[in-house]
Amino acid sequence: MFPWEHAAVGYILVSLWARVTGRRLDGWAALAVLVGTQFPDLVDKPLAWSFGVLPSGISMAHSILVSVPVSIVVVAVARRYGAATVGVAFALGYLSHIPADLLFNGFFFGNYDVIRAFLWPLSHGSESSMGGFFAQTWFYLRRFVVFLRRPEAWILVAFELALLGSAVWLWLGDGAPGVGLLKRSVTGIRRGVTK
Repeated sequence: MFPWEHAAVGYILVSLWARVTGRRLDGWAALAVLVGTQFPDLVDKPLAWSFGVLPSGISMAHSILVSVPVSIVVVAVARRYGAATVGVAFALGYLSHIPADLLFNGFFFGNYDVIRAFLWPLSHGSESSMGGFFAQTWFYLRRFVVFLRRPEAWILVAFELALLGSAVWLWLGDGAPGVGLLKRSVTGIRRGVTK
């Protein structure tokens, strides 16, 4: 699954959670869900593809034996500091990554072997060749383009449009959280550079 797909799945879950619990999502919660949805790939892929420390780009941070305890700790620490919504946003984003990978790899590519990776270190998925981060990324992008040439690719395109459209619709309905934080950050950087 690509980063924007993970971000969309995670945001949809967090937005629905916020609506059900009556919470308001702010820029920090939006940033937390974005980081949470990318976290497993930001940890596993460089450690496997560039450094050869992990057996696969889907291993340690994708494991439920790691993700669940990490999520519990993040929520507990965030709650302690009065930022429970931010902690839950990160945790839901992080925990949404794992089933999303399983469904995406299984449904679109028939790779159900990936389920073994979610029990690391007890088991792990297919070995990743250590061609480096950019070589592996290029491999997956090429595989995706090849897949798009197949007749059934329209299912994926429809899925993508529905997923991304739903996430954007909810994000706009939530007041576009994160835009203000981004504007403040850019303004601060601009002021720092022009001094």
